Amino acid sequence: MQIPPEVARVQNEWLRRGRFLTLAEGHRIFVVQEGRGPDLVLVHGFPSSSHDYAAALPALTESHRVTVWDQLGFGFSDKPGAADVSYTLFEQARRGAEVVRALGVERGCVIGHDMGLTVAVEMLCRQEEGTLGFRMDELVLCNGSHLVELAQITAVQQALLTDEGAAAFAASFDPERFAQGLRFVWGDSTRAPELDLRAIAYWMVHNAGLQVLGRIARYNIERRVHADRWRSILGRTDVPIRVVWGDQDPIAVFEIGQRLAEMSHAPLAVLEGAGHFPQMEVPQAWTAAVLRR
Repeated sequence: MQIPPEVARVQNEWLRRGRFLTLAEGHRIFVVQEGRGPDLVLVHGFPSSSHDYAAALPALTESHRVTVWDQLGFGFSDKPGAADVSYTLFEQARRGAEVVRALGVERGCVIGHDMGLTVAVEMLCRQEEGTLGFRMDELVLCNGSHLVELAQITAVQQALLTDEGAAAFAASFDPERFAQGLRFVWGDSTRAPELDLRAIAYWMVHNAGLQVLGRIARYNIERRVHADRWRSILGRTDVPIRVVWGDQDPIAVFEIGQRLAEMSHAPLAVLEGAGHFPQMEVPQAWTAAVLRR
């Protein structure tokens, strides 16, 4: 599929800011690390990439070193289709910890958004078990359907939970139409960055990504199956937790943010009027909330 030149420019500019790191298992992961200072580790969600944080990076890197990466199956990272490759949240957290260690991060604040919220919580579980490999000093939870029973899961997300639905989605995928459809998750659709949304859609196609999308999308099933593990730790950990939430999210609804704050005994920073991607929609306000400025 040919990428429109204006979208290719967005993707290529991001590519030039990063590099590839090869995991012990042999897969290549695209990473970006910028800035100096205390470490921030940012974990992106589904179905996008590390570029979700691009709008917030200039403000974050004024005072911090920021590490982001495309999780396996996303963005520029490898998207292996072999049956023995696992895309579970457990494995994504394990890979993420390996990336963070390889990039020289010894301790820092971890911020998880969307699917990445639960990946970050699994990292917290691994820290409790002594297997994380770096010190998570703080955890920030941002707009993710961690309490999946409260989420307003879309018809597309439901379809991707089955092999048949995932195959039909891949066969009929139109990146331009998909990008337009993403606008509904913004609190104010006029703030949706058209080129960034189109970049998300074309990254999904990159390197045969549609062929593994259904396998990745089953993370919402994992959230139900492993709810005890990923919820109980929030109330007992000694790692400080904060919640930063766009209150107009139509999927990971505001009640999820409220409940997570209660479960974690954590402060809740509300980004009024922002939707599912507050780091893209209101990057200055999101950055201020994350850094507590």
